[in-house]
Formats: sequence, C-alpha cells, structure tokens
Amino acid sequence: MGLVLFYWTLLVMLFSMVASATCLSSYLVSHKKTYFFLFTAFLMYFLDVSFVFQDEYALHILHIEFSGVYAVVRSLILIVTGFGVLESFWLMVCDYLRVSNKKLLIVPGAAFLVISIALLLFTPESDPKWFWFYTTRALFAFWIIAYGAFSYFTKSSEVLKNRLWRRKWLIAGAAILLACIVGEDAIFFLILQTETIQIGPFVLSSERNYAENLLMLCIGIVAFRDACKTLSLRFEKPPSGSNVWQEQEIIETMPRYAKAYQLSARECEVLYEILLGKDNQNIASQKQLALSTVKVHVHNILQKTGNANRQELIQDFWRTS
Repeated sequence: MGLVLFYWTLLVMLFSMVASATCLSSYLVSHKKTYFFLFTAFLMYFLDVSFVFQDEYALHILHIEFSGVYAVVRSLILIVTGFGVLESFWLMVCDYLRVSNKKLLIVPGAAFLVISIALLLFTPESDPKWFWFYTTRALFAFWIIAYGAFSYFTKSSEVLKNRLWRRKWLIAGAAILLACIVGEDAIFFLILQTETIQIGPFVLSSERNYAENLLMLCIGIVAFRDACKTLSLRFEKPPSGSNVWQEQEIIETMPRYAKAYQLSARECEVLYEILLGKDNQNIASQKQLALSTVKVHVHNILQKTGNANRQELIQDFWRTS
C-alpha cells in the first residue's frame, strides 16, 4: 500500500486509541455518558481500520484474495464495527438532546444493520452493490446530522439550541466530509469502477475511505480537547463530598504523602477530612477537637507541604495519587 498509506493508517489507528482512552478516562471521572459513547465509537473505529490493515496482510503476505467466505465474513465484521461507531454517535447525540424515546434510539441503527446485511447477502456482485454497501454508513451519519438540525429548529429549549449552535462548525464540517465520503466511493465504484487509483507515487485503494479517516480525526481532535478539559477540571477542582472510590484513593495515597512531608498521625487525620471537602468547624466536630487546634493542624500541614491554601494542598495531594 506504500509507506505513506502505511503510516497514514498507523496514525489513524493510534489517534483512535488515544481519543478512545482519553474519553474513557473522562467518563470515569465525570460519569458523562457523552464520553462513554465517544470511547466506544473510537474503539470500534480502531477495530474497523485494523481489519482494513488485516486485509493488506492477508493479500500480500498470506496471498488470500478478498473473495468467497473471507469476503463475506470480513464484510459482516465491517457492518458490526460500522454499527458500533455510528450507533455510538447516534446515542451520544440523543443523550445530548435529551431524547428518551426508546424506539428512536434503536430504529436507525437497526435499519442500518438490516439494509447493510441485505445488500451484502442478497444483491448480485457488482461495483454499484459495494457503493451502496459503503454508502449506508454515510446515510446513517447524514441522518444523525439531519436530526440535530431538525431539533435545532423545532426544540423550544434555548439551552439545547445554544448547545447545538456551539457545535455548528463541527456539524457543518462533518456534513461536508460526509459528502466527500460519498463522492470518493462514487469515483471508485460508479465512475472508474476500479479497486485502486495511481496518483503519482501514491496508490489509493477503494477498500479504505480517506475522507472518512479525516472526518474521524477531526471529531477525535474535538473529543480529545473536551476530554482533556474535563480531566484538567478534575485536577483543578477535585471532587468534594464522600464516596467509596474517593475514600479508598485517599487511604491508599496517604502513607506516601505523609512520609514525603513528615506529617504526624493527627495531621493525616485532619488532611483526610480536608480532602473530603470539610471545613475547620466540621473537622473539629468530627474529631471532637477545639476549633483552634484544628486551625493549628491545618497551618502545620500547609507549612510542611509548602502549599499556600487548601486548594493548592488538595491539588498537590491528587498529583501524588
């Protein structure tokens, strides 16, 4: 496939995994479903591109032709990965727009599966067949964009409208790249009816769609940026209040932090309560100490750790974790 396409494929796969992992991290921190859907979408896209990579290996190393049983099984896998990507984006948009209709959540994805399988198994082998087979992905994606646009003009909630308006450039760019995806497939399957196109030193293959790769990279950049902001917020403003995960994390990290700054057992107890978001008065009541005593412990903790205030202290502790 040429070194350029080899490294392009590696870049798409690598960025898909980075975006997926970052979105998963943000989901575990924020519990926002948007990040879980993005994590799933990029994970499935990584698998999707990986199978294209596999085809190159099967063809050039194992000398397996893309035909017969291999072609059917490979195409069924392509349907599954495509469904995983698109249904994840669809559920993300529905969650973003607060859609609760279960039929609406399921029907578009189910229609994509039925149409794709029908095209694969029950239509004669031809270039138009593969054009429509791959175009079902673009149609599902167009549906997602169209529903978002429809919601913008019909929803009465100004909050939802503002949320969509903030993403207007991403939505417009996605629509343009989707049109490029369809155009690229049309060139390969309907106009030139060829599996490869030679452009100078580059050999382009009909099995991969470069506009689709670019679209996923663009979405991935936005998702990665937003996920990093969420993780940054988690560091700058650590969660307050008591929960099992947080308490366990504090218990596991405290010995290292106490040893590093020579904190006493009582200072560790006070620090524990600070990390749970309690003020001096609550700590005094909890530990049955005088308020002035708690203030002295807090002052000593800040001095020993070299932090100016509680906020810096909390950030410093979570940096250790």
